[in-house]
Amino acid sequence: MNVEQLLPAFQARLRAFAFGPELDHAADELLKRLATYRRRRADIDDRATLKALALLAEYLDAMGRAQEAAQLLRLTVEELIDDAPTWPAALAASADPDTTRRLLRQRVWCAMAYAQTQLRAHQPAEAGRVIERMCDFVDHHLATPDFPCHGTLALTRYYRGLWRRNRGLLNEAAWDFDAARDQLQLRLQEKQRKYHAIDPDRLRRETIYHRVGTARVLGFGHGGIALSRGRYLEARGWLLGAQQILAQLGQEMWRLGLEVYSRSATVLVQELAPASRPALTENAARLQELAQWFADRNPRQAFVAEAFSLLATIRLRQIDAPDGPLDLEGLRRRLDQCLRAVHVDGGPLSATAALHAIECILRAGDTARCEAALDRFQRAFGDGEEAGAEFAVLRAELWMATGRLPAARAALTQLVEQRPANRAHRARAWALLAICEQRAGQSLWANRAMTAARESLEHVQDGFVRAWVDGLQTAAPPSAAMPFQHPDDDDRWCDLDHNLEMARLHVVETVYRRYPGYTVERLATVMGRGHSWLYAFLGRHRETPWVKELLSR
Repeated sequence: MNVEQLLPAFQARLRAFAFGPELDHAADELLKRLATYRRRRADIDDRATLKALALLAEYLDAMGRAQEAAQLLRLTVEELIDDAPTWPAALAASADPDTTRRLLRQRVWCAMAYAQTQLRAHQPAEAGRVIERMCDFVDHHLATPDFPCHGTLALTRYYRGLWRRNRGLLNEAAWDFDAARDQLQLRLQEKQRKYHAIDPDRLRRETIYHRVGTARVLGFGHGGIALSRGRYLEARGWLLGAQQILAQLGQEMWRLGLEVYSRSATVLVQELAPASRPALTENAARLQELAQWFADRNPRQAFVAEAFSLLATIRLRQIDAPDGPLDLEGLRRRLDQCLRAVHVDGGPLSATAALHAIECILRAGDTARCEAALDRFQRAFGDGEEAGAEFAVLRAELWMATGRLPAARAALTQLVEQRPANRAHRARAWALLAICEQRAGQSLWANRAMTAARESLEHVQDGFVRAWVDGLQTAAPPSAAMPFQHPDDDDRWCDLDHNLEMARLHVVETVYRRYPGYTVERLATVMGRGHSWLYAFLGRHRETPWVKELLSR
């Protein structure tokens, strides 16, 4: 059988996400016939071959084999990108615009499949080059009222959202994911009108495709953004919602992949307290089961599941022995195997999983192995993605542990000025900077940095970071007046916690004087803060006359 004969059955199973022996066998047969394109380019005017390449790449990516997909697509997509500037003119001059649009649409799908492989390989520049070129063509030339191509618009928006998320453009990524979800809904409505009365089985497959696509947008898209921001509770909500969409469809591959990330987020939010033991124990066991399930199906998901199962186990040890170096007895082999499994095939938590595993080595006091692991991480993941802040914090802590204080201080100063989106990284950076300043004898600056660290903790959901920062001691303030301090001045001028509290009180009072008739809830809205926070803050100053007046309403 040739490619065109194999393609319909393969596409039907893949669009229904019917993973199993039959789909695997069809993919192997198709791969045998397409393997030649690893060494030569496909005919970019052959729509069937381009479609087969794009679908096979989608299957390989779902199975954690993105590198194979990249090898299969690279030469063909290079020609597509070089030829793309001529597509608008070719479309305008075509005698059969509909046929030409279908061919061009398939070229776009083939190119976007390649872009996804570059996102997996941590090559954001190459991925962005392809994504931007294809998005521009689809938006300005391919999509028209008579040829809406909702599926293609959804695809380009979803991959552009992943690319922007990886670059740290989280707001822009969220807009893309919302647009992708809308286009998926429009696509389903179009398919319902087309197949409702004539092909129920095709409509069933289209419905499954819509639900899986929506789950991916919500879970890996919006859930991935929440993970990047350190909002692990929000991420868990997105991921659980996406899992529920797939609960009745039997789509184990995607549903269990979403479960890996939701349980990983659950591990991250656990406090280092005895009350967290049941949740950590349960998630360690379940993630270990998921790692085994994915071992032969998707190495990417297997690695993330194993890494967070191991992290949950280590967190239990930290709860039992909070002081002193971390004891990795009996876990070193698992940890080494986990770090060896870090491959160039990234997902939303791949970098975070790797860095948490490396951090455990540092907590155990093995700085040499930690430095070697960080060097390997940098070679594999690079610095240009969202993991940059997390990597910089961990490397700075390693430098501090090995006596390279000036380098650590410079890196941390630069990092806090950049204000990472994940407040846990920001809090750790400020706390480490406080330690640097304290060791340098700058007690006042150490207090300032520690105040900023504790201020950053307000929205931190990483349980380990909260416990670690809270456990650090603030440097002692100067015991005598500073040279430029007047003897009659209040000694509290150097108490930055007190100054911060008074500054906040002054801000609230200014807003209150501007809107004297407002309630606490309305004042909180004006200030962009939660009303519960404002009530708690005002409660600490209830004896102040204007506060007493406000609270008495």
